[in-house]
Amino acid sequence: MQVASMKPMFPVFRGFSSLALLVAVAAAGLSGCSVLTPRPTMPISEVVDLSQTGAPPAQVISKVRTSKTSYALRGSDFPALAEAGVAPEVLDRLQQSFVDSVDLLTRYWVLGESLGGCTTCYPQPVDLAALQAGGSGMADASGVHRISDFSRPRGIPTWVPSNPGRPTAPGITVGEVAKLAQQGMTAEALLQRIHGSRLHDVVATGGFGTIGTTMPAGLSGSQLATLGESGVPAPVLDALQEKFLAEWVAFARLRYQSLGKGSRQPL
Repeated sequence: MQVASMKPMFPVFRGFSSLALLVAVAAAGLSGCSVLTPRPTMPISEVVDLSQTGAPPAQVISKVRTSKTSYALRGSDFPALAEAGVAPEVLDRLQQSFVDSVDLLTRYWVLGESLGGCTTCYPQPVDLAALQAGGSGMADASGVHRISDFSRPRGIPTWVPSNPGRPTAPGITVGEVAKLAQQGMTAEALLQRIHGSRLHDVVATGGFGTIGTTMPAGLSGSQLATLGESGVPAPVLDALQEKFLAEWVAFARLRYQSLGKGSRQPL
């Protein structure tokens, strides 16, 4: 009789456990929604303002890193930022952050993942001309997460070429471009030279490392700023940045395609 009287208690106990579990899952879901709330971007104007007020480069870099904002900067943007007072260390951080984002987007592209509709998670377009009018220096980013044409990773700026050029194209280095500019080669001729070449010594300059680790950008922000200050025309700087990022995507694509196939797989 005692055993029979205890039987009805078990379904009640199981029901209570199920209810508690549902409540816990619902709470976790609500918590997850708060985590997925789009984070605010740090406008590039704040980087400039901090630099102009004398904030140490480390402080500016820390602010950018904390904001997790990546800026889709053209090559000619770096001398403009340098002229506005942004330190070389900060320029390098901005470029590295952009490259890290490009690398991540390429990995997602290869492995079938995505950042979804989180527009602030992608590299943010900028409009530095708006800074002179007192604007934030940011361009419209509402459609950034929809940038995709199947020839490049989702979210990569459309000004980045879908491929860096023919594998058999002649090679050229950033140093050679700078030397040709100093020798008086016209911007049109330099652009033709860059577009018809493969840019060397800009990817995996610090070694191949391990999948999942970030690699240093072979074309730094301060380097682009110095090139601009030395007289390299803005369109040429833009072409260098475009070619560099196209080379990076091509390299990263092969790198992530080799994921799990052994450390000695050819790249």
